[in-house]
Amino acid sequence: MEEQRRFVAGGTRRPQRGTGATEYPALHAALQHAQTQDPPDAPETWQEPRPDPRTVDREAQAARCILLTRDTGLAQSIALIAVGAGVQLVQYRETERTRTHQRETVLVGHDCAGEAASLFPGARLVLAGFEEHQDVLWRAAARSPGARVAVLPQASAWLGEYLGELGLNGGAARITLLAGGCGGAGTSTLAALLAATHTLAGRRTLLIDADRVSTGLWPMLRPREPEGIGWEDLEHSRGALAPGQLAEILPLAQGSAVLSWVRQPGSYVPEESLVVAVLAASRRIYEDIVIDAGRLPAVLPGVLALCGERLLVMPTRCAANRRFPVAAGANWSVVFTGKLAAGTDTRALAHGLGLPLGGYLPWLKPLERGAAEGRLMGVLARTALRRRITALGAPERAALGQAA
Repeated sequence: MEEQRRFVAGGTRRPQRGTGATEYPALHAALQHAQTQDPPDAPETWQEPRPDPRTVDREAQAARCILLTRDTGLAQSIALIAVGAGVQLVQYRETERTRTHQRETVLVGHDCAGEAASLFPGARLVLAGFEEHQDVLWRAAARSPGARVAVLPQASAWLGEYLGELGLNGGAARITLLAGGCGGAGTSTLAALLAATHTLAGRRTLLIDADRVSTGLWPMLRPREPEGIGWEDLEHSRGALAPGQLAEILPLAQGSAVLSWVRQPGSYVPEESLVVAVLAASRRIYEDIVIDAGRLPAVLPGVLALCGERLLVMPTRCAANRRFPVAAGANWSVVFTGKLAAGTDTRALAHGLGLPLGGYLPWLKPLERGAAEGRLMGVLARTALRRRITALGAPERAALGQAA
């Protein structure tokens, strides 16, 4: 059988417990608590099973590309670049084994470049080799429209960036970003409730606090400080974030992993590069990621670019005579919160903003009480409220509260 070699970024491997395997300062103690979930915070009981976001097939979630070559030296050089980019590299030596990878990113060595055009007509193709192979590579590129050429070692940095972009967009997580249209919109509350509904549906879920002026999410999620890490612990993180390790050291709230500030809200404001790195690593582990991005003008562009669904959270009192400042049609919809005047049509309000309606949520006393007591997620024991939260962002179901 054809030998298949896998080069997996070292960061995706599970760290050994009880050692200093983690790269991140102040996190070793958190690993001692990573095996157990947090006890329920609220008297409400959630009877449905909840997945443990730490028990995942890490290798299957890694971004992957194919390498076809019989040149051992070239394979080793490319493998080192792939490791740095956080990408899993699968090497084949024979062309027959590669025919099932027509739509993937494929690297073809100089020794197989002459067959590239016929083997991979629909693939993202990179022809790779060393300086002495330049003529072979460029001739093969002329017969393969759209193919890129990487002449090593000169093109090592470019190839690392190219594979890094593949790694950044690897994973199958559904990412939803919530941004407030004005102060007091309730963005954090909605983000926490939306994450909880995903967890209750049996999906591995991560809630990220990316509001740079946040006071932290934990006061409304738990009545006491959680065990695990927060943004303040990642301040001095080095290198690429390891997805499996990240899942093991994040604290949980009712089964949802949460990344916010744990002990010192606002003590460290994460740079955009760190938030993007966290998001890139997380999308390989979790099935749903919900981001509390704070006020709309402060949303980080790099984070916004990775989000498939974007919800503008807008109190009805702020909606009149406004236009959405971002171009319509960019996966945005509006969710209204607060009290509606009699006869108000939320579809008309959304039309006035130039956005599709994503839902409406009145501020109910159970929400206020749950957040004040550190038991916000427990309010989803109420079926009607849970159904309303689940419908957020789904235009065909946004009629929940269409008019008041």
